[in-house]
Amino acid sequence: MRVEEIGEAVEVIALFHSGRLSPLKFRWRENVYRVMRIQGGWTTDEGLTRYHHFAVVAEGPDVYELSYNERGHDWRIEKVSLVG
Repeated sequence: MRVEEIGEAVEVIALFHSGRLSPLKFRWRENVYRVMRIQGGWTTDEGLTRYHHFAVVAEGPDVYELSYNERGHDWRIEKVSLVG
């Protein structure tokens, strides 16, 4: 497995339901990825800003780390773990 640090803005369609945030699809580098499974989620704080992180699997075997900035209301793709 190879991990690539990305740190780019992405567009995300997400569901807010019962106080939970779940990414459903994201657009990165002109491609749209449908989230098939969320493998894990966690939060981090940087100063006054809270980030919600999600490790997600799209159509292939690769794992994408998405983060949502509560203060700025924006999404980023932080890294990609390439399998294979």
